[in-house]
Amino acid sequence: MNDISASLGILSSMITPAVLILASGSLILTTSQRLSRVIDRVRKISVEFSEIEMKEKDAHTENKRKILYNLLRKSAMRCRLLTRAMTILYISLGFFVATSLTIGIVSVLHTSYSWVPTAFGLMGASLLFVSSAILIVESRLTLRVVADEIDYVIETTLPNAPNDFKKPNWYKRLGF
Repeated sequence: MNDISASLGILSSMITPAVLILASGSLILTTSQRLSRVIDRVRKISVEFSEIEMKEKDAHTENKRKILYNLLRKSAMRCRLLTRAMTILYISLGFFVATSLTIGIVSVLHTSYSWVPTAFGLMGASLLFVSSAILIVESRLTLRVVADEIDYVIETTLPNAPNDFKKPNWYKRLGF
């Protein structure tokens, strides 16, 4: 009976990092989806850019060209941030798996290296924190991109807006 409870204790402590493994996996999945959406948006902007190159150059097309360059630049920054976050998330996932494995190994071998799984767990948690901070920066950049696109649409359609329309500046209150 004592062997069974010892084995269950080892297995229980090995499963504990599973919550962090699940959190890392969820963040990897959502970050991958965000990256896919950015890539799709870049492709649409590229098509728009190709179409504008075919048109005669005037003030409107030059303004649109500037907006598209700005959107492409910010989208490239978003891609870099998301790729960096995903890399860090994969590394943290590896640390959490290593934590689980080393808990089992240290317990089975009855060694005095209990600091090893703790170190792996701390590294994984630290990297999870760093990747979350990067994702916050990326989401703020996304808000700026959306604000730029809204500004462009409002500026180009302002002559057709209702008489009582006032240009919104909702994002300025957010510090952009």
